[in-house]
Amino acid sequence: MTPVPLSMLLAQARDPAAIVGETGGRARTFAELRGDVAAHATRLRASNCRRGLLVTHDAYWAAVGLLALLHAGATVVLPQNLQPGGYGTDDWDRIVTDRASDSEGAYLLESAEKSAGPLPPLAESGGGFELFTAGSTGAPKRTTKSLAQMDAEAALVERLLAPWVDAVAPVLGTVPLHHLYGLTFRLVWPLTSGRLIGGRTHDFWESLATGSLAGAALITSPAHLTRISLPVLAADKGPALVLSAGAALPEAAAAAARGQLGTAVTEIFGSTETGVVAWRRRSEPDPAWTAFPGVEVKAQPDGRIAIQSPLIAASDLDSDGWYAGADLIALDGSGFRLQGRADRILKIEGKRVSLADLERRLGEHELVAEAAVLSLEEDHSVLGAVVVPTVAGESRLRELGAFRFGRLLRGQLSLTQDVGGLPRRWRFVAALPLAPLGKRRLADLRRLFDTAAETSAPPRPREPELRASRQIPDGIELDLFISPDLAQLEGHFPGLPIVPGVAQIDWAALFAVRHLQLPVEAVRRFQVKFRRVMTANVLVTLALRHPPATRRLEFSYRLGEEVLTSGTITLPEAP
Repeated sequence: MTPVPLSMLLAQARDPAAIVGETGGRARTFAELRGDVAAHATRLRASNCRRGLLVTHDAYWAAVGLLALLHAGATVVLPQNLQPGGYGTDDWDRIVTDRASDSEGAYLLESAEKSAGPLPPLAESGGGFELFTAGSTGAPKRTTKSLAQMDAEAALVERLLAPWVDAVAPVLGTVPLHHLYGLTFRLVWPLTSGRLIGGRTHDFWESLATGSLAGAALITSPAHLTRISLPVLAADKGPALVLSAGAALPEAAAAAARGQLGTAVTEIFGSTETGVVAWRRRSEPDPAWTAFPGVEVKAQPDGRIAIQSPLIAASDLDSDGWYAGADLIALDGSGFRLQGRADRILKIEGKRVSLADLERRLGEHELVAEAAVLSLEEDHSVLGAVVVPTVAGESRLRELGAFRFGRLLRGQLSLTQDVGGLPRRWRFVAALPLAPLGKRRLADLRRLFDTAAETSAPPRPREPELRASRQIPDGIELDLFISPDLAQLEGHFPGLPIVPGVAQIDWAALFAVRHLQLPVEAVRRFQVKFRRVMTANVLVTLALRHPPATRRLEFSYRLGEEVLTSGTITLPEAP
């Protein structure tokens, strides 16, 4: 169908039986959407709601709440996060939500079960949106978007993505709805282009595995793509489009995602202030970024990016109509390449030190899976490094201890970096703390170096406690206690301590190295089937088998006699 702007969406004479999305496992029609919106718009208007805080977990109900607020003449306020203490503002009349709440001013979205005729068109100058972004520092920053800006952004997105995604494909997501990325790609784009809204936000891959990804548009992020725990999908079972935004996807993760999902990841570059700016498809290593249609990009004399776009508010532009960003870029014939950020190049002992380059150098080490480097003092006299070790790195860390392991990595850095600009303090973690879209927040990283926290709490364990072991044909069985304080359970998931699939695969590889002496340095190719979720405070049995003359590690987790997870890991070829 021809894209229809939000301002005209419910005023059009569309087939009432057309499916617009699903929620709770049930398809929703255009007639139901219009009826739900009309009923809630009337009630919100009657309650004199001029500013509604939209706190929703399901994308269909987010669409209903968003449209109802706009048709009630209200501003749609998006929270910084979905925790009551993290809304970023208290300047709202009602909390419009899809879950029962005791919060004062809560307004529950539910099915109206009545029809409605076409609604009046929306004035593009009315209502609008307010979003909050934490940026790298964690301090909330308010950004406003007009209805016309959101419609314009959805139109640019459709011009780019239409050739890759069927006109009625489902749009599924692992990212939340209250950031501009989720708002644009999971709500506004499918609403205006006629694609189907997938209601559920899939916090983990295991829930995606219970449904079909075939032909879908998957809206995800580095926070999820670096931790895929799905079997390799057949060519006709994979998504037509995989989108990622928020932070650059590491090359190894891009290649692994392409292999697992059968589709090259398409990355989106932009910000809350600018909207979408550029895109690149990760079908080859480190491709250049290409500006969206209607967007222009140039490099300023100091290397910082400048953007000219219809999506940027006039108040954010200079006298020549350009927006000045903090990202450093280098232009080439096919687009531009990111060169880090201007605010991540420090002067230490009179010399320029690139934090991004330090991170890249650390990430090239065979013992390091990922790293973040930050300044711990206002004068930049002390740098800290937060490192996620590889499986081999975990083993070396246990052997040397944290201090000597840090010195080992520092010594490696000293081969290419000036000693005065090397990290002096080190933290070793199972995973970097990330915001929902995969961005690193400086405040989260700095907390890892907090002395009070350091002395009051021991480091969280990163693997289950081994209670017993038994030899079995071609392998070994291990009884493992899943402690609730495991580092991998943090954020997986609030109020529901589920062991993420990627942790189960990592543990299988780790114990295979330790007990079977297999060369599983890093898991690159695997197949896995999740039969039931694994929770904390249980004793599970991990069976590891390596059939002779094969390059295959077979593993399974059992709770009693019930198999929770089973799979295989392909071992590297012998040198």
